[in-house]
Amino acid sequence: MQTKIYCCVKITLHFIVMMMISRYIFLIPPLQKKNKSVNPQFLFITCSYLLLLGTCLLFGILPANILLGISIGIYCFLTSTAGKRRYFKILLIFPITGICFGLLMPLVTLPVVILHLSENAEEIYSIIFYAVIGFVLFIFCVTGREWRKDFRNEMCYRKLESWEKVLLYIIGCLMFGFVAGIYAYGKINAENFREIAMLESVVSSLNGFTVTLTIIILILVGNKKAHMHKDLLEMQHNIIITMADIVENRDENTGGHIRRTAKYVEIIAETLLEKGWYQSILNQQYINNMVIAAPLHDIGKIHVPDLILKKQGKLTDKEYAIMKSHTVEGRKLLLNAEKTLGHFDYLDIAVEMAYGHHEWWNGKGYPQGITKHNIPLSARIMAVADVFDAIVSQRCYKGSMTIDEAYEIIKNESGSHFDPIVVEGFLNAREKISEVLRDFEEPLILEKESSHVL
Repeated sequence: MQTKIYCCVKITLHFIVMMMISRYIFLIPPLQKKNKSVNPQFLFITCSYLLLLGTCLLFGILPANILLGISIGIYCFLTSTAGKRRYFKILLIFPITGICFGLLMPLVTLPVVILHLSENAEEIYSIIFYAVIGFVLFIFCVTGREWRKDFRNEMCYRKLESWEKVLLYIIGCLMFGFVAGIYAYGKINAENFREIAMLESVVSSLNGFTVTLTIIILILVGNKKAHMHKDLLEMQHNIIITMADIVENRDENTGGHIRRTAKYVEIIAETLLEKGWYQSILNQQYINNMVIAAPLHDIGKIHVPDLILKKQGKLTDKEYAIMKSHTVEGRKLLLNAEKTLGHFDYLDIAVEMAYGHHEWWNGKGYPQGITKHNIPLSARIMAVADVFDAIVSQRCYKGSMTIDEAYEIIKNESGSHFDPIVVEGFLNAREKISEVLRDFEEPLILEKESSHVL
């Protein structure tokens, strides 16, 4: 009975520590929700743990540890984006397992070797040790909610650098080898040789433990820098909103347009992600960057004269050509800004949106006249958001239309003006889109025709 308890406590702690290492050290995101009724992260953890516990009780600790490695590999595979590299994520089981065992093994083994504990005493000590660690982790889970919330937010701005990935792989795999060696030495019958080998292995694993701890601290410092980076991005975002407000106010719009379109972009993108569409491109960081970049989609209008921007009625061909140039001018402005500010992912997306949000799915848009997937996804999403808001908003050159009419126009232009999949995501999120309109309410004039939408 004592052995069974020991095995169950051991596999439980290994499972918890491995999941925490994958989340907080390797920065593996949780499983994405597909619908509101099912939480795949909770479901995966629960099913995996119950399966591990059953295997441990029926077959012992070794098969349970093997199954644990398989579970972690499946988790890494499921949480990665689609593509060929997805299958390589399964290899993370080696460094994750190595770091987990490497952190715990010296703490468990060293007192046993030094004090020459019997097998029975070793099990009692291990149960106490694992129980204490488990209690500490439980306290962390209960009291660390705010920290974990901040961490989830910072995950959008944090990714492992190449040197961090290499070091984690090397250290993890070395620790995996040390642990395997300790297990092998533990089965040697020659008492003298076994004790010497165990001591050598413990010393090696302690060295590895120290190096691993150092690497983990460096990564946590990187997470702290990510927090500072997030604050910097927030400051830049506020500046961006102010700049975009200045541009929008030139044609007598309120700031509602840029805020609404940014929310539409976020809602559409998150809907696409939930449905599993464009998985090779979309992730939470990409969506956050789009939300930051969205207010800059019309920044090029700062180069359009007021006489054209505020003209009531139809534009002449020459005026229309000048108006269309705001896409090219916006791209130039943002590329120049990138040279000054340095490289940020959201600026790359801002360039795509500013340059491509008037491109059409069928190639009849401007400025390049490109088609389908040659148009960046961010620009295709912005196109739907921008046109929808233009339809339902009052402008100096047009009245507004009803919300129902706007949805119908977007639907009818699917496959010609807009990406059909993006339109599908937009229509699926109708309730959320309408809620944004209510939150940023502006007077809507019903049953009026639009003269032009820019």
